[in-house]
Amino acid sequence: MAKILLVEDNLSAVKKIKQFISRIDVSHVVFVCGEANKAYSLSQQEKFDLFILDIQLEDYKGTSLAKQLRSLPEYKYTPIIFETALAGEELTAYRDVKCYSFLIKPYSEAEFQTAFCDALGLSSKLLQEEKHIQIEQKQFILDYNVAEIAYIEAFGKKVIVHINSRTLGMKEDTISGYTLGRMVSLIDEPSFVQCHKSYVVNTAHIEKIDKAERFIFLKGFAEKIPVGNKFQSALW
Repeated sequence: MAKILLVEDNLSAVKKIKQFISRIDVSHVVFVCGEANKAYSLSQQEKFDLFILDIQLEDYKGTSLAKQLRSLPEYKYTPIIFETALAGEELTAYRDVKCYSFLIKPYSEAEFQTAFCDALGLSSKLLQEEKHIQIEQKQFILDYNVAEIAYIEAFGKKVIVHINSRTLGMKEDTISGYTLGRMVSLIDEPSFVQCHKSYVVNTAHIEKIDKAERFIFLKGFAEKIPVGNKFQSALW
């Protein structure tokens, strides 16, 4: 179930969009506002998973409302779909407020369904990707995007965190005072699986598994990760 805010002042358009959404999944909850100012107030009272904004509204533009929403930390990455009859607004919307999709009126139900379903899938993905953990090391605080941790290796009384980051590239950090078990507990994500007494892998980064040789290959990494006998049931 998703909570959606539809900001549209045309009643026939509201009816059509609500029908489209109900035919996708009747469990979705749709809030409707005809004015940008009221929509902005409501967005601070409720937590929405997706915004569908008409650009031409009674009080001010949907693009201006989107900029207001983006200024709120909880909506920095929330998907926004614009709908309008003015195709010339498209470039500004993408550039200035980073909308996810753009529907030019009149659009078909198939076009709406594609944009809607893709946007909600993105919303779930971003929520997962933005989970962070922080680890204190002497005078430093190390901050990690959990989705970018590919695997963790135990090495004596230390662990090595191996990162595959979109912005930083491939990197690794050595962390003292932490065990594999403590790291898994801190991350608290089911995608992290211990595959060997000295290794924990993020299964989202697995490229392939060689069951015969008992090795895991991770995307972008040359090192093969071993699979121990007692841990294989977690992987196959």
